[in-house]
Amino acid sequence: MKLNRLWHLPLLLLAVVVGLYIRIVNPFKQVFSWSVLFGGNDPWYYYRLIDNCVHNFPYRIWFDPFTHYPFGTFTHFGPFLVYLGAVICKVLGATKPVAMRSVLVFIPTIGGALLALPTYQFAKEVFGKRAGIISALLVVIIPGQLLARSILGFNDHHIWETFWMTATLALYCYALKRRDLKSTVLPGIAYGMYLLTWAPAFYLAMFLVGYVLILTVFSQFLGHVDRALKVTAVTVAIALVMFLPFSFNTPYLSTTAYSPFQPIILSACLLALGIMFVLYEFRDRFGNLFPAVVAGTFLAITLGLFVASPDLSRRVLSVIGVIHPTGGALTIAEVQPFFTMGGQFSLAPAYLNFGMAFFFGFFGFLLLCYELYRKKDGLMLLVLLWSVMMFVALCGQNRFAYYFGVVSAVMAGYMLDYLLTRLEFYRALEERKINYTKLAISVILIILLFVPTFSLAYDQSRYAGTIPKPWWDALVWMRNNTPNGKLYDEYYYELYKPPKDWRKPYPYPFKTYGVISWWDYGHWIEAIAHRMPVANPFQQGIGNKYHNVPGAAPFFTAFNESYADGIAKKLNVKYVISDVEMLTGKFYAMAVWAEGSLEKASRTYFVGTAIAYVTPNGMIGITNDYYRIPPGSVRFAVPIPSEKFFETMEAKLHLLDGCGLSHYRMVYESTPSVGQFAIQEVVYKMLFDKYYAKRFGMPKVNLTPSGFVKIFEFVKGVRVTGRANAKEVMVSVVVKTNQNRTFVWEKTVPVVNGTYSVVVPYAQNTTYPVKPVGDYTIKAGNVVKHFSVTDEQVEKGYVLRLDLT
Repeated sequence: MKLNRLWHLPLLLLAVVVGLYIRIVNPFKQVFSWSVLFGGNDPWYYYRLIDNCVHNFPYRIWFDPFTHYPFGTFTHFGPFLVYLGAVICKVLGATKPVAMRSVLVFIPTIGGALLALPTYQFAKEVFGKRAGIISALLVVIIPGQLLARSILGFNDHHIWETFWMTATLALYCYALKRRDLKSTVLPGIAYGMYLLTWAPAFYLAMFLVGYVLILTVFSQFLGHVDRALKVTAVTVAIALVMFLPFSFNTPYLSTTAYSPFQPIILSACLLALGIMFVLYEFRDRFGNLFPAVVAGTFLAITLGLFVASPDLSRRVLSVIGVIHPTGGALTIAEVQPFFTMGGQFSLAPAYLNFGMAFFFGFFGFLLLCYELYRKKDGLMLLVLLWSVMMFVALCGQNRFAYYFGVVSAVMAGYMLDYLLTRLEFYRALEERKINYTKLAISVILIILLFVPTFSLAYDQSRYAGTIPKPWWDALVWMRNNTPNGKLYDEYYYELYKPPKDWRKPYPYPFKTYGVISWWDYGHWIEAIAHRMPVANPFQQGIGNKYHNVPGAAPFFTAFNESYADGIAKKLNVKYVISDVEMLTGKFYAMAVWAEGSLEKASRTYFVGTAIAYVTPNGMIGITNDYYRIPPGSVRFAVPIPSEKFFETMEAKLHLLDGCGLSHYRMVYESTPSVGQFAIQEVVYKMLFDKYYAKRFGMPKVNLTPSGFVKIFEFVKGVRVTGRANAKEVMVSVVVKTNQNRTFVWEKTVPVVNGTYSVVVPYAQNTTYPVKPVGDYTIKAGNVVKHFSVTDEQVEKGYVLRLDLT
């Protein structure tokens, strides 16, 4: 009998072991590569926070002047994962960068594997132990977002959000079915941990209050209102107490940061529960009108709050913006609507993110609706409301697939358990009375659910999404070879005082400078190079053109250098980093943020699409005629840039190597791009040489891939001026990069009233690895002269007088 009670434990252990295996083994070599690498973007920022916390333990930073330069930002990353990582590193003695990363990369795999436990408990409390075991075995092999956010190296809060949300609901259901004090306290602790992992988790309190409100209104059908009121009140109250010590780390109300907003919402939820409790105590006086009284009371309270506190109401309603993003936010990969592929509705994302669990779960949800109607069970109502809420969030943003992975596992586990029961599968195992037809169908159903789902997860786990090596090399170079490195390294580990006015530039203790790149790379720049990015993956520092807000988007899409210079000066930018993805696949995102809509961006920067191809002998071509592509060619669609595209700073910097720009000199180039990026770069160069080089008065470019990453310095440059007896003056110099690639920097200027003026950015004596091969050549008609300049002259804006008469 004891063995019969404990049969589930080996299966739970199996779920945890499988969860660890699939998350660690396949991506191991990618993560432990030329260094120990995190995946994605945000894990690098957690590394920055944990690194700082280890050096200042037990204190951590809540304001970070290193990012969103020159303003800094109040960080919204919660204390749970920062302190979890810091404590583990301290206990293991892993306080050096590589050792620290070697420990931190395993933390998400633990969360992903242990998710089996609360998933089991949740499903067990509502649907029984067998459904719980199926759900636990399934949740650890759910592919897509849930696996990606718990894979080796992806040390972000997402998997712990999912863990603590599931634990809260599991323990909440457990407490509703019992009467002891301990069971009442447990969901509150779990919910507090959820809030300390992710500040927007305040939504769960609102959800639970809504659930109890429905229970109260329909109390004659669902019952257990008194217990639900008490458990919910204790849960929210404990979470509020746990959150309070961190609730004033942001000096303004915020739904995402650790601010007074969350305690206000939680307190309001407690007040709502108190009102419900009073109404429920006097329910007999209202008789049949009780449901209408409860509903009317809360409708009036809600309307009153909207009138009395519109700002607070607006922030609560901002969750709609999370569910239904618009504008530039739609360019963020994780914010795309879920059931869309190629602009059309598709169920393919459901299969890729949940395997067969989504489809089993769909029928499980229908079964749940029927059973709720039949049994009027309060816990089933909770699961139904939770599933609907998560589905709405999923439809709005694909990122919430990591939450919906648990929904799919629980619903699919419920459905499979129901089918196996009806097919007498469990009876056959227990009594060994086998109906071979039913047994065969049962085995087929188990295989149909688990095998494709596991196969998807196993294949996906081969990719950890670590930082490309060209980026790593470029940022290590930047840390070691750009000014004030020692000051930056020391300042990186300080605890910072929040600014008195966070809307103004931060008062840095030494002369600093900004690094501008696309926001995707901000955390890499900070955590690896120890430099201060203008834009970051919090979508700060992006800017736009339509409101003339300075930032990365208007800088890289600027049509003239003077407009970009204005942004660089206002944000104190010294270095610009571009990569081939910004030139190709990510350019549309910069354009949408700059212009405000995908439609306007497409009209402005592109004129259509064509097919790029590479023949078996390596020839690259482009065509609109599918039948003209040589047999055996590799082909893919590419957007065709407009003339405006080639006028942008991104095209001038990355495609043309800064040729013709007066204040930007390349100082570092990584190894060349490869694959589709390299092909698309060459295609763009072909189009430029054919249609725009002559029109722009610029030299043609070599039709070969250049560096994946390029770093440019923003300099004053040397102004060369004098008299000339010609219509125009051309100055040029051959530049050789640290990859031994050469290109020609060239600029032509008009002669006005017998005088010319041209600014040159390169210095012959520079210490940077990218430098001129020889002197500048300057021509005016038949007059040709040569000159050279120094780094000091370039940096200080020296004026060189040189007559060409």
